[in-house]
Amino acid sequence: MDSQWLAGGAWDAPAGAVRTAHVWHARDVRVRTVTAGAIQALVAGVCRGDDAEISRVALAVASGRTAEITSMGGSYWMVVHDGERRRTVVAGDLAESRGVFTARAGSEPVWATDPALLATRLGRGPDLELLAARVTVGSAEHWPGRSVWSGVERIPGGRALILDDGGTRTVDVRPRPDGRSLEAGAGEVGAALWAAAQGYARAAGPRVSADLSGGLDSSAVVFAAAAVSRVVAVTYGGPLADAEDTRLARRVAAHVGAEHHVSSGGRASAHFSRWPQARPHAPVLPVSSYPLDADYLPPARAVSLVHLTGHGGDVVLESSTAAWTALAQNGQLRRARSAVTALARRVNAAPGPMWRTVRDGARGRPSALYRAAEAVAEGQLPGDGLGAWTWCPVGAATRWLTPYGRHVVAGMLEESGRMVGDVDAGEWDDWSALRYNGSALRDSEPLFAEHGVHQVSPFLDNEVVRACLRIGAGERRRPDRYKPLLALARPDLPDWLTGRRSKGHFTPLLYEGLRLRHQDLRQVIDASELVSCGLIEPAAVHTALDAAVAGVGRPPLPALESFLITSWWLDRLGHSAPAGGAR
Repeated sequence: MDSQWLAGGAWDAPAGAVRTAHVWHARDVRVRTVTAGAIQALVAGVCRGDDAEISRVALAVASGRTAEITSMGGSYWMVVHDGERRRTVVAGDLAESRGVFTARAGSEPVWATDPALLATRLGRGPDLELLAARVTVGSAEHWPGRSVWSGVERIPGGRALILDDGGTRTVDVRPRPDGRSLEAGAGEVGAALWAAAQGYARAAGPRVSADLSGGLDSSAVVFAAAAVSRVVAVTYGGPLADAEDTRLARRVAAHVGAEHHVSSGGRASAHFSRWPQARPHAPVLPVSSYPLDADYLPPARAVSLVHLTGHGGDVVLESSTAAWTALAQNGQLRRARSAVTALARRVNAAPGPMWRTVRDGARGRPSALYRAAEAVAEGQLPGDGLGAWTWCPVGAATRWLTPYGRHVVAGMLEESGRMVGDVDAGEWDDWSALRYNGSALRDSEPLFAEHGVHQVSPFLDNEVVRACLRIGAGERRRPDRYKPLLALARPDLPDWLTGRRSKGHFTPLLYEGLRLRHQDLRQVIDASELVSCGLIEPAAVHTALDAAVAGVGRPPLPALESFLITSWWLDRLGHSAPAGGAR
C-alpha cells in the first residue's frame, strides 16, 4: 500500500496546495476540505463525520474549543486554519496512530505527519540517547516531546499543535475521567466499539479479514464485524501456540459463521527466525514476530482494504495496577490495599513488598524519577516489588549501560521528573500505554504492507478511546475480574467468551527464536550502533542472550528483544535514506 503524509508551516508551497496543509501524497486515503468563511478545515484518514459535522467542529476549534478537534468518530488527522486570526490547529487521533511531528526550519516552525520527512529536511539522524533509554528503562512517555529522530518533536496523542504569530505550542485535548462508574459508562463503550468495528467492516465491502487470536479483544471485533459482513478470520496455530487460545478462536469462528484459517505454526515461525525486507518507521515488536505474522496472515491478503485487529483493547477496556497507585495518591488507601492484597493472594505472594511499592509510587512521579535516576547512575537495582506497577522500572537491563550511558540516561530521568512533574498514576499509565499501542500500529505499517494487509483497530478509534477513558482507571481495574467492562458493555456476547480470565502469550516463540538464531543475534549485538556510540556495553547484552538461550535465571527478555530490534533498525537506516510516511 502507498503511504500518506501531510505537512504544513514554513514549507515551500507546491502549486495549487491547500492553504491549510500540503497533501504531499494521499493515494488510497480520503482527504476532505471544508471551508466556512475564513475558516478552512482539512480532514484525512477515517473520519465518520459528514461535511456538516466537520464544519461544526472546525468552527468550534477556531473559537477556542480546541478539544473538539478529536470529537468525531474514527481515526484521522484534522487541520483547522483561521485566516483572519492567522492561526492553525493540527491534531492526529487520540491514540497517536495518526502522528504529528514538528521542528524548526531556520527560525520558522514546520510540521508533518512523517517525522522522517522533517529529519531529512533538517539533515538529522536518529536520537540514539532516547533509543538507549527506551531499551533500558522502558516507556518513551518519560520524554513525550522527543521522537526517534534528533531535533524532531513529537506531539503526543491527546494533544493538539497550535501555530500562530506567537510561535508554536501544544494544548491538552484528552477526554478525562468524569466520575462515572463502570456500569454507568458501559453502554456508551459498547455502542462506540460496535460503531467503530462495523464502520470498518461496512467500508471494506462484502468481506473483511480479521485477526482472531482467541482473546477477548479480537473475538469481540469479529462478533461485531460478522453482524454486517462476511469475515475471513486468521489465527496463529500449531505446536507453539496456546492451545486454549486456538480452541476459543475456533469456537468464536463457528459461532459467527466466519471463514476460519488456522496456521500450522512451528519452529519456522519463531521470533527472529528471519528478518523483514521492509523497514518500519521506528523500532517495533512486529520486527521480531515477523515470521509469526508471515505464517498466519496469508489467507487475509487482498480480502479487503483493511484488516481488523483487537490491538489496544487491553489498554482501553482495563487499566494496569497503576490504578491502585492512583487510589493511594488520592487518599483511598483502604481500597488500594485491599486490591493489592487480593492480587498477592492470587499469585501466592506476600502482600507487604507489593504494598510498599504502591505506597512509594503514591509519593508522586517526580520523587520516583529522581530515585530511578540515582539508581541508574550508581548501577543499583531497587528491591523487587513482586509485580507491582512502578513509574520507572529499573531492572537488570540498566546494567547494560556503559558509565557514559548511565550518566546520559540518569540525566534524562532527572530532567523528566523536573519537567513533566506530578500526575495521576492511573491516567499517566493509561495514556502511556494507549500512545504506545497507537504509535506501534502506525510505525508497523510497512511490515504489514509486506504481509499484504493494512491493519486497523476499532479499539483505538476516537469514540472508543473517549468512552472508555471517561471511566477512571480505578473503576476499569478490578482485582477479581478480567476486563469486566467488556461484559457490561456488550451483554449480547456469550458468557463462555467474556468469562475467560486470561490470555496466552508468545514467550515460547521468543525463546525458540533466540535459540535458533543465537549466533546471528550475537553479531547483531556487536554491530549495534548503540554499542559503537558508547551507550551500551556489548558483553552485558551477550550475557543476557546466553542466559536466555540456556534457560538460566531471569534475563530481561523485553529489553533484550527491544535491543535487538532497535539495533537491526539502526543498521537498516545506515543502508537507506529515511523512509516516507505514516498513514
